[in-house]
Amino acid sequence: MTDAPGLKRKKNKDGTIREYWMARADLVKRGYRPSSIRLHYPDTPEGRLQLASRCQILQAEMLAWVSRGGVAAPGYDGTMKSLSSLFQVNEDSPFHSMKWNSRENFVKSLKIIEHTVGTRQIGKLLGPDFKRWHATWGLPKEDGKPPRPWRAKHTIDAVRQLIGYGVTLGYEDCFRADAILSKIRFKTPPARKAVLTDEHVAAVRAKAHGLGYHAIALATALQFALTMRQKDVIGEWEPVSSSEGGIRHKDTIWVNGLLWTDIDENLILRKKHVKTGFEVEHDLKLHPVILEEIGLVPPEKRVGPMIIAETTGEPYKHRTFTQRWRVIANKAGVPKNVWNMDARAGGITEAYDLGAAETDVMKSAGHKNRQTSARYNRGTLEQTSRVAKIRQSKRTGNTE
Repeated sequence: MTDAPGLKRKKNKDGTIREYWMARADLVKRGYRPSSIRLHYPDTPEGRLQLASRCQILQAEMLAWVSRGGVAAPGYDGTMKSLSSLFQVNEDSPFHSMKWNSRENFVKSLKIIEHTVGTRQIGKLLGPDFKRWHATWGLPKEDGKPPRPWRAKHTIDAVRQLIGYGVTLGYEDCFRADAILSKIRFKTPPARKAVLTDEHVAAVRAKAHGLGYHAIALATALQFALTMRQKDVIGEWEPVSSSEGGIRHKDTIWVNGLLWTDIDENLILRKKHVKTGFEVEHDLKLHPVILEEIGLVPPEKRVGPMIIAETTGEPYKHRTFTQRWRVIANKAGVPKNVWNMDARAGGITEAYDLGAAETDVMKSAGHKNRQTSARYNRGTLEQTSRVAKIRQSKRTGNTE
């Protein structure tokens, strides 16, 4: 890449490629450090731009070192922007252990920080500064638009992580800022209350079949009945730079979705949840809705990924699936505040409504603890009424 000065690529034994920024050899001999930095950016258009930008920054720092007569490059100058740069470049940074999609989302928050408060000296920050940043980042994009509380939350979370990383590097100003941040509690965006109900699922399935999108109907049934995340059902497309096998589209590879081979001869479905790594088993014989949907798929087509887009013959991409589901849901009369992602919460809430044990709900949803499952429980009238009846029966002596 001509716009990525200093970029070098090396091939691993398995054929994959690792990328580095390399300082000029003559300057390394004169004492310039670092001599090389491992780069971790996805092989996507956005990732290539980020990589090129990082190479340009590192090259500029090296040349600045030359212009200063070989004085050590500053690296960290006490500003938020320099700390953000170190967080993205240093090999020991948690930035490089993030999953590719989490890293891309985190970079969006870093760009906001660098653009809005990048020049601020960390050693001079006080509580009111952090509170003001949080309030500003949550303002509407323009007049008449809604506030953006999640933008504010994600960005202030990134600030906390940056400052925390500065603490691990031993920067005194970051210790001070971290102590201040530990005393501040920012308002959390309100939790979603919408749930996808059994009636909604039936309406979406009927409309999807009517429009010829049979995979949407099957996916919705699986999400709701088995309380599964969307990506655990339809999968996701990860960036990849190697020539490894699998289902590929341009520079991405499909992973993590349900396969027909995940269902054994006894109709037991086993799936390892992507987020927690827990394997969950479901007896599909207890889910007639799913059996009905599977029965609509010809046996000869029960190969590979379970959810295939009718228009492409490939697994759905997240955006396409979500947009198509919304169109179908609108036509089916599902309220616009109810999203596809609410299928999991809807299934969990229904289980609680019917009196399922917390530990059973936890295992069914693939959660690590009951508290997580409880957060998905949208607390309906059935649950509060059941508690009221139990309490009233104790007072009246009626145990029926």
